[in-house]
Amino acid sequence: MSKHPLMPRADWLATRPRVLASASSVVHDAERRILLLHASWVDEWQFPGGGQDDGEDLWQTAVRETAEETGLGMPPHPELLAVDWGLHPEGIAECWALFKGPLVDPARMDVRLSDEHDDWRMLTAEEWAPLVHPGQARVLAVARDGLRGGRCAYLRDGSHLEDMH
Repeated sequence: MSKHPLMPRADWLATRPRVLASASSVVHDAERRILLLHASWVDEWQFPGGGQDDGEDLWQTAVRETAEETGLGMPPHPELLAVDWGLHPEGIAECWALFKGPLVDPARMDVRLSDEHDDWRMLTAEEWAPLVHPGQARVLAVARDGLRGGRCAYLRDGSHLEDMH
């Protein structure tokens, strides 16, 4: 590791931005219905996912969190559907990666919820829209488009950049 020319490395690293990172998966069926989990600690529907652990890349986070929260395995190769950049309420930058999760048959799948969630449902993005906050509805539409073969979306606070102008 090279030394920073103007200051000791530890001092330089201390000046670098802190970013909270998390990753989620889009578990879906052949009709592009999307699985969301109901949080046990707040009245909110969420993608399977969570915060990055030390040493993980974001794909590893999505794989681990999906298994922990649903008991389901991820596809063998990562397919990134969206990246969302925002600011945590505490003022810390956060980055969230949304990966294509497993294609499932709802009649045959065995969802094993962790204690973080108390229910799950599979609905279309349009069916989810009135049940979630507007930002979540926008992200569900991005996920649906990604499942249809759309490009990976770069979002800021759950919105396409062109929608913010």
